Amino acid sequence: MLTACAGPGSVFEPTPTPAEYIARAGQATQAAQSFNFAIELSGKSVYSDAAGLFAIRSITGSVKRPDGALAILKVKSAIGIAEVRTVSLAGKQYFTNPLTRQWQCLAPGTAFDPTVLFDSQRGIGALFQQGIERPANIGQETIDGRIINHLRGTIAAERLRTISGNALGAGPVALDLWADARTNRIVKIVMVDTATDTTNPTTWTMTISEYDAAVEVRAPVEC
Repeated sequence: MLTACAGPGSVFEPTPTPAEYIARAGQATQAAQSFNFAIELSGKSVYSDAAGLFAIRSITGSVKRPDGALAILKVKSAIGIAEVRTVSLAGKQYFTNPLTRQWQCLAPGTAFDPTVLFDSQRGIGALFQQGIERPANIGQETIDGRIINHLRGTIAAERLRTISGNALGAGPVALDLWADARTNRIVKIVMVDTATDTTNPTTWTMTISEYDAAVEVRAPVEC
């Protein structure tokens, strides 16, 4: 009956499972050569430094494959709100000191690095392709005139710690994902680190846009 309704020569394609939808979103986003991202942090504070002096409020920036990224972090400290700029390129990372605003070089793994979060081999896109626990299809929504697939699942804590600079992964992280139904590219991600606080957990709200737009990344100083 399905073949007859579809017409001669038609091939019936089953609806993808929630896990397949999530994997396709990861693959499509990984395939992009560049994109812009914005992350809003709420709930229990996440810090940009090991001493816990600067709580991150937001991160905005751009990624350029294979190994470039630039971002601005808004951080809150005892003396108020400050902006910290970071550039990552060819395995090196640079930060502006939040007090002096001078560029300095950082050792790998010292601070949040967007190239690690979006790395093509182990970043967010790769995690989605490797499988999310308890995947579920919430349904389709319309955002800015586009049909968007809304998916949900859980990410094991250890899978997020290394790519987030230990800013995520106190426990299993609840995931909501929105991806364009036509391109499969990710539009929005919400990650809730439920183990950080029972009433006010650390929450990352991330949007991704301007896929394959021109992005220029340069090293600000010599290391």
